[in-house]
Amino acid sequence: MRPILLQIGNFTIRSWGLMVMLGIIVGVLLAMREAERKGINPEHIIDLTIILILSGVVGARVVYVLTNFSEYRNNLSLAFSIRSGGLAWPGAFLFGLIATIFFVRWRKLSFWAIADILTPYMALGYSIGRIGCFLNGCCFGRITEKTWYSIYMHGAYRYPTQLISSLASFIIFLFLVTRSWDDKPGKRFLTYIILYCIYRFLVEFLRYNSKYILGLSVTQWGMLATMLVTAVILYGKSANWKRRTA
Repeated sequence: MRPILLQIGNFTIRSWGLMVMLGIIVGVLLAMREAERKGINPEHIIDLTIILILSGVVGARVVYVLTNFSEYRNNLSLAFSIRSGGLAWPGAFLFGLIATIFFVRWRKLSFWAIADILTPYMALGYSIGRIGCFLNGCCFGRITEKTWYSIYMHGAYRYPTQLISSLASFIIFLFLVTRSWDDKPGKRFLTYIILYCIYRFLVEFLRYNSKYILGLSVTQWGMLATMLVTAVILYGKSANWKRRTA
């Protein structure tokens, strides 16, 4: 672990923040290039990114606090202390999705077009950000025996769930950018959600979790629900795509 990469006096560069920032920058630059190629003003990507960062942080913190409310029950002021740690990606995605819907309605843009542009680079940025989680020592895995695929962290050998997550998201990114989706608006975005849910559901078996309901973590139940809703939407849109090509 190396949560602090550089410290000079009061100036500190933290590995998690640096990797997340790097993921955002890389993702935005690539998304802007694709937006321009598809005839969409790249400035819309910049504006939306700012909104997504703000809404994402709020959403990630809200969901984390709600799913770990016992830690904040006796001191609610800690819920507002982001520096103490605790962000949940599903919350960032949910709040970001809602913000995107309002943004495209405001700018009179196609939601599916914008979502399809952002999707692969969101997966790439997530992959880079998870490396920050590994360096920071958060989002760690369950204790396991010492093997070639284990990492010594927090006093024990654990599954390297952060690196597994990073690799899985990078593979998803490659899948999304090496296929053509232009004739089926929304399919790339919906496919990403399903792939993310599958990966996250599986990796949760290796992650350390303190809360389980009927043998599954809270996140796993959320992934199952999200995958079901997304599959229904994808099925409905598939009928529209078939009619358009008929």
